[in-house]
This record gives sequence, structure tokens and C-alpha cells, in this order.
Amino acid sequence: MMSLRFFLPLSAWLIAFSVFSGSQSVPAAERVGIESLTSKKSPVSENEVIAFFGDSITQAGARPGGYCKLIGEAIANEKPELGVEIVYAGISGNKVPDLERRLDRDLLSKQPTIVFIYIGINDVWHSTRGKGTPKTLFDTGLRRLIKGISESGASVVLCTPSVIGEKKEGENPLDEMLEEYSDMSRKVASDTGVTLCDLRKSFLDYLKANNPENKRSGILTSDGVHLNIDGNRFVAALASEAIAEALQKSEAVTRSAKSLFNGKDLTGWHVDVPHRDNNPDAKPTFIVRDGMLVSLGNPQGHLITDKEYENFRLEVEYRFAAKPGNCGVLVNASDPRALYKMFPKSIEVQMNHTHAGDFWCIVEDITVPDMVKRRGPKEKWGITEGKARRILNLTDGSEKPVGEWNRLDIECLGDQIKVWVNGDLVNHGTGCTASRGQIALQAEGSEVEFRKLELSNISELSE
Repeated sequence: MMSLRFFLPLSAWLIAFSVFSGSQSVPAAERVGIESLTSKKSPVSENEVIAFFGDSITQAGARPGGYCKLIGEAIANEKPELGVEIVYAGISGNKVPDLERRLDRDLLSKQPTIVFIYIGINDVWHSTRGKGTPKTLFDTGLRRLIKGISESGASVVLCTPSVIGEKKEGENPLDEMLEEYSDMSRKVASDTGVTLCDLRKSFLDYLKANNPENKRSGILTSDGVHLNIDGNRFVAALASEAIAEALQKSEAVTRSAKSLFNGKDLTGWHVDVPHRDNNPDAKPTFIVRDGMLVSLGNPQGHLITDKEYENFRLEVEYRFAAKPGNCGVLVNASDPRALYKMFPKSIEVQMNHTHAGDFWCIVEDITVPDMVKRRGPKEKWGITEGKARRILNLTDGSEKPVGEWNRLDIECLGDQIKVWVNGDLVNHGTGCTASRGQIALQAEGSEVEFRKLELSNISELSE
């Protein structure tokens, strides 16, 4: 009898597998599986680069019949026009610290657009011979991996480790520890906002319904850990669903975000440089160069949006072009030249090198925890000339070396302002005296290049 695979598209074959295998416990969404990446509604984009990052399970997944290979072949067969690239980055024996060590070489150098991380089995399994990964290192390592991948612009799917033995839950020697590490993966995914693929839960549900003889292996694995043909098909379906979900999230964010800079000119902005009042022929302070918005630093002043904004997230990518210096992003800005006949009424998010993320109060005010420690003696506080207007950030050292690109994320919601520098939370203020206004970029003596100024509406602050 001819194999089913030879006359059905791969996506349909995977659906048929889950139906004919008797897996009534597998939800319909999982049975659809790989079709979520190959159907007309697929979120896969042209030149998508899908990377699979993990241990021997993922290494084997790159072989014919492996879960990674099944996904790659299905997309290539049914959507060849997209030119999707698959990156296979699994190495036998790897644990979370191993993935960290080879993150740049084996993954980020390939410029993935989405990364599927399947790790954790060896972190638990190798504990039986004293070579596992301690809980703290597992947790912090996953967070560093996600941070590095996210900063590259790629989306992330994080899996829970699946099984070490296929007997009933609780009857395999490492079940308790495996569940503990799975819970850590779940929390990391929740805390970082990445998509979770809960393989452990799905495996347990499937085995409960499909392992009546309580076998240690042979249902979805060949040895209790490594996937057999059915296991590879099962994971291919689950992975596809999770990848599609992550791509849809990314697509939704992209649709809702809008750039404040069109890459060609200063449309949507106006310049306020006091020096030009009496020197209209002075050189421009803000220019567009090589598709970037550039603050030349002098003559000093501000580039201000024509529109006002509220309840937003602003993503800024910037670098000091030649040497470290000073600049800032002003939010909730209003009256021009309200301070020192130069600065508009606002809250400044500092970009001064080594101090990025400080708040400066410019005829507006804001409150943070430990105000005396971070602002100085209370009797000196104020919002006008000569007063203690600077509020120190939570951590210096989050910036990258001069010449490298930094990412500054600012969220303004109601009377709160929250700031991240390269993914590190550096400030969070409440009780701001302004909740809406214009956005301004400074010119304060240093040349700064901006390649991204993207704004999206928000209804809640990020964690």
C-alpha cells in the first residue's frame, strides 16, 4: 500500500496522522498543526528565517523525518515563493549555559526572524551525574538568551522540557524536577512576554490517553527522551502552532506601531532653536543623513513633533556618532522655552552617556521610590531654574560602547512613565503632572544618530 505521505500535502498528512493515531486527547488546534504555517492565512513572511535552537532532540530534528525538517519541508513545498530559510542549531548534550556560549556564533549570526528554543532536558537529566544546571543558572540563562535574541529583533518561542520517561506522571524518576524546571520556563515566558510552547503539558496529556500499558518509552520517544517518528510529527505540529502564534503577535505589534520618522525628511516635526531667531541663515541643527535622523548638537535646541500623544510606547534606537555626549528625549512636552528660554515644559528622559534613563523635571514633576536618595534633599527639589530637577536612574551601565546602537524604550500611561535601556528597566515614575503632550529630541552639543523612532498605543505598562 502506498504511503499516505506520497499523495497528501505534508500539512494534511500531519493532520491525518493525529486523527488516525487515535489521539483523541490532542486538541483540534494541535491537530491542525503545521497547516498554521502553510495555509492561506499563514503569518510566515517572505524571506522569513526560522531557527531551531536546542540539544540532541533538535539536532536529530534536522534529519529526514525530524520535527524541524518536517516544518521546513512543508513550508518549502507549499510556499516556495516565500524563500523561507531554516536554521538548524541543535547540538547533542547542550544545556542552557551551552546555548548562551554559542548564541552569537550559531544563532544571531544567521539573522533569524523567529527562534524556537527547545531546551531543558539535559539541564535536568545530567543532574543524575552531578552535571545538571542549577535552578538559578537555568532561570537567569533563559532570560539572557531571550534578551539577546529579542534585542536582535527576532521573535521567540520558548518550550518547556518534555519528558524523561513516558510512564504515568510521577512514576518517572525525574518527573518532579522536570516539572519544577518546566514551571521556571513557563514563568520566564510569562515575564518576558515571549510565546510559550508547553511541550511538557502536551506530552503528559497525550501519554495519559495513549499509553495504557504504562510503557517507559515507545509512544512518542525511542528511549524515553529522544523523539521517534510519531514524536517528531507530534512536536512538528505543536511547534508550528507556537511559531504561528509568535509571528502573529509580532505582526500585530508591527501593524499597531507607526514610525515618527519617514526616513526622508522632517515631516511631522518642527524645529525650535533659539539661536536661529536672530540668525536665520545658521546651519541646520537637525538633518536627515543616510536614512537616519541626526541631531548635530549645535546650534542647541529641540526637534518637536507637531502632534501630541498620550498612552504610548516609544521605541528609540540611537548612537553617539563620534564621541560620547549629551542628548535626551522629552515626553509630555508643551509650552516651548519654559526653562532657561530653551527647554519646553516636559519630562526629559536622559540620554547623556553613562546616565541614560535619568529623569529631568522641566517645569513638570514626577515621583519615584527613594526620592531623597535619587534626587537629593527634599528642600532643594523643584522644577524650575536652580532647583534639584534631576532624578537618578536605577542602574548605570546599561548602555553599549560609543558607536554601537542603543535601544531606549519609553512608556507613558496616565501619570506614569517607565524607561528601559537595552532591555534593562532603568526608571519608573508615577504622579507625573502631565499625561499627554508632544515628543521632542534634543540638541545639546553632541552628534546623535537616530535610526528608529516608533510609537504604538498601549493600555497597560510592560513588566
